[in-house]
Amino acid sequence: MSALNGSDGCCDEGTTVPQPPFSELKKARRWNALQLFDVKNPIPEQVEDDKKITKFFEDWRLVPYAGSEKYTGHKLLYFRLMLAQLSPMQATCIQKLKNYVVGSRAFFKRSEDPEFDTGIESAPLTTVEIATYNDALQSLVDYKGGIRGFHKKAFWQLKATGNAWVEVSWTTVNGESRFYLKTRKSTEVMYKVTDPGSWKVVAVSPVWTDEYLKKYPPTLIPIGPNFVTDQEGVNRMMFHLKEGDGRWYGTPDSEGSTLYQYGEVQNSVYLVKQTAGNFVGQMIIEVEDDDPETNPAIDEEGAQRAGFSSFASRVEENFTAQGHDPQAVIITARPTGSRPMFVFQVKPNTNEGWYKTMGERAEQIILRSHGLTMRFLGFDTANGFSSDAYVADYVMNVEPTINSLRADLMGFSNFILTNIWQIIGREDLNEISIFFKSPIESQIEQYKSGLDNGNSNSDNGGRGSRQQPSG
Repeated sequence: MSALNGSDGCCDEGTTVPQPPFSELKKARRWNALQLFDVKNPIPEQVEDDKKITKFFEDWRLVPYAGSEKYTGHKLLYFRLMLAQLSPMQATCIQKLKNYVVGSRAFFKRSEDPEFDTGIESAPLTTVEIATYNDALQSLVDYKGGIRGFHKKAFWQLKATGNAWVEVSWTTVNGESRFYLKTRKSTEVMYKVTDPGSWKVVAVSPVWTDEYLKKYPPTLIPIGPNFVTDQEGVNRMMFHLKEGDGRWYGTPDSEGSTLYQYGEVQNSVYLVKQTAGNFVGQMIIEVEDDDPETNPAIDEEGAQRAGFSSFASRVEENFTAQGHDPQAVIITARPTGSRPMFVFQVKPNTNEGWYKTMGERAEQIILRSHGLTMRFLGFDTANGFSSDAYVADYVMNVEPTINSLRADLMGFSNFILTNIWQIIGREDLNEISIFFKSPIESQIEQYKSGLDNGNSNSDNGGRGSRQQPSG
């Protein structure tokens, strides 16, 4: 890395990192008659870093995803990625939102003030304006994975971890520049601990181990609009979109349902293990020793002489599905007058009512944390008196959530383009922005048109009217 270049960026105010979202209470509590027991939070043990990880951050001066001055909590990042992939409802919500936020093909529209509605109707783009912007975009900017694939990856990372990272690199040859945009996984980027007053800088690496980083040092990239130029003449800058008000990293907007996401994973893992490890019934067999000294029923030494590590290992090999050639049925006779042998069956925890109730509760809470409804995800729900139940539910409950997410994502994306146009001196291109429509845009327009005309068969009987979607 040769030098840092670019205009002044936002200064770093210090090296402290935010408190983790889950902290174990260490203060002493007084016992009272109503407090029978404390419920221990299972999350801290899942995300607590060991001493080796803590030392790694101290040695390399990196800011972990979560933690405090005393300890790191970087495993929380991997915990949230696990939930986004293994929690059925969490994964479904993110996938469905991704397909609606980045819906149909991208289109161009005239840029608008993201904060204020001036009431002045924007003039439609002319054919010449669209062609000019499209030519500049096609010749100067390259999105890795295509423009839709690029935005879908960024959105998934934002919903799963609360962070979206976009690296912009470019070279200039004979006065011509071409910019390359690619999303970075949240596991590949970490902030460097910087001095107060300096630019924020991130380290980028696919692997975070001492051995790997000593051989392949991480690439240091400043947060845009500042950029760095390497020895090969390649310029780089990083853009960061985060959810929440954290100083360094963001948190997913569905954080409130984390415990229920984890509960879904725990229940699924238990059921899978129960199925995989219990092909035969669980039983307790009670027998009587003929002679505890010379002929015990549980004969450890006899099992070891037969080549087994223990009596339990011998029973497992001979009479359960874990053995190579288990004996399914065995018939024996006992001496006259012997006490009978008792066999008790131990049933696994298959309380279907409990799993059904807790599963439905978890689904509802996770849905609420995303601002979605059961009907939007395709679950069977009552339609009432509406013949347009799905679209009505979408317009009233889901569309505001999706519009907000799309506005944040595309505002971030167009901000990156604004910096690119400034670098090459084409500020005039800021008059146009890239956006996406909903994949059911035509159905929404028909439904709202019916409301305006008073001809809808929906629940509200066509009362009132709603604004047509912008863009």
